[in-house]
Amino acid sequence: MKRILSTLAILVPLAGQAVPANIAVEGFGFEMAEMQEGAVAFLNRTYVWKNVPAELRGWQFTKTSGGIHPTLKVTAKTAGEVYFAVALARGSGSPGLLGWQAVRGLRFRYTAGDEPTLRVFRRQVESGEILDIEQLGWTGSIVLAPSLTATVIEPVPDHSKVPGVVINHRPAYTHDYIGCPAIEILRPGVYVASHTSFGNGPSRGKLRLFQSDDAGRTWRQLALLPHIHFASLFLRSGDLYLMGVYKEGVAVLRSGDEGVTWTEPIDENTGLVLPSTRAHSAAVPVVHHNGRLWRAMEDSQAGGGWPRHFRAFMMSAPEDADLLRADAWTCSNRLRSVPTWLGRESKGWLEGNAVVTPNGAIVNILRVDSWEGGKAAVITHSPDGREATFDPVTGFVDFPGGGKKFTIRHDPVSKRYWSLTNAIDESTRAGREAGGVRNNLVLISSADLTHWTTKRTVISNPDAFKHGFQYVDWQFEGNDIVAVSRTSCDDGIGGARNHHDANYFTFHRVSDFRE
Repeated sequence: MKRILSTLAILVPLAGQAVPANIAVEGFGFEMAEMQEGAVAFLNRTYVWKNVPAELRGWQFTKTSGGIHPTLKVTAKTAGEVYFAVALARGSGSPGLLGWQAVRGLRFRYTAGDEPTLRVFRRQVESGEILDIEQLGWTGSIVLAPSLTATVIEPVPDHSKVPGVVINHRPAYTHDYIGCPAIEILRPGVYVASHTSFGNGPSRGKLRLFQSDDAGRTWRQLALLPHIHFASLFLRSGDLYLMGVYKEGVAVLRSGDEGVTWTEPIDENTGLVLPSTRAHSAAVPVVHHNGRLWRAMEDSQAGGGWPRHFRAFMMSAPEDADLLRADAWTCSNRLRSVPTWLGRESKGWLEGNAVVTPNGAIVNILRVDSWEGGKAAVITHSPDGREATFDPVTGFVDFPGGGKKFTIRHDPVSKRYWSLTNAIDESTRAGREAGGVRNNLVLISSADLTHWTTKRTVISNPDAFKHGFQYVDWQFEGNDIVAVSRTSCDDGIGGARNHHDANYFTFHRVSDFRE
């Protein structure tokens, strides 16, 4: 599909320069805007242009997203010069500048940090000549012209390189990034799965729920819910529940029709069970044990910035209680981590799992953010759910992939605990901090929650910068594990923005996982 934005017919020669060409720009990931002092410079930032030369004021430019490169093809409708502007590091060059000449004196800035400077480059073209504008730097290469026609093409993605089954795809240029995948099994072969969206796109802060009736081969969207994120899916007495962060509090939503319609958390009697908490979490297990439901949570009130500001706690409620009532829920005391516990290694803990130990106790096993990774923290909880304690001497365990979010579940058949984690393949790490390496997904197992063994690699990609198979949630189904992933992968239209800002929601099956 093509969308023509506008056509202008102004030819303003730059002082001492040849006449600019009348051009047409075609591509995606941009809008057309007028270059003026104080005009907003990017689609995804509030930075504005500064020190715009008089010669460029009133010209048109391709407004793009900082850090996300568009695709731009320029066709000269008349002979003349084509211009683009880009901010490059001092002294840097690029093959993308070959054939282009810097225009002396034409520079301007945008209002970010140290106010980076954009230089203007030009190139002589003949009528009918076509140029693919190579995108350079964080700003990308911004096309400038006094007269242009801009046509936005809706790109056609290519999912052929994506592992698993694509449930949803949000291209990077939409600024909607896939977050917090969750899955629940309604009955054999019938699944519901959800994800939230973050970024600056139109779906920010919304949760999408999907259903598959054919064991994950195809999916359809059931619902779109506002304000709920970091949410877990679980079943109780035939009803489907979501429990997660609602605005800044904790909420429980219930569906009696398998996810089509949901209750709205308005107050303490309708699902807003912990208001104004500055809560945080992920899609982590809701565990049935000793007549209660258990769900780990954090708040962000400890100070010190991410992730030091997280305080871990446990929420629990009687299994037969009205889970939408705030007075049904008990919260433990809240524990913050101390960086000196692991020397300079430990920065904070987050995204904990409620787990029943082999001796029947409830613990909270958390991701530990550190440079090296490979550690998890184990907080113990009293049987009534009110007291949380942590011993820094014995409470840290070796855990492959412990620097990223994980889900732990217990399998009664093998009598072992299992998880899908982003254990690091050092050959592809490229000197990055553990939390930023998510290109390797492995299946791990333990009999005692202390000694973990890697069983197999499930998905891997040699590139850790724009590929990630992360925040995986999963369930047992017979001899298989069914899972959903927040996936950053190639899509034929530029791929993910980076490993973190995922462009895919994908379904996966780990067959015969016990073998």
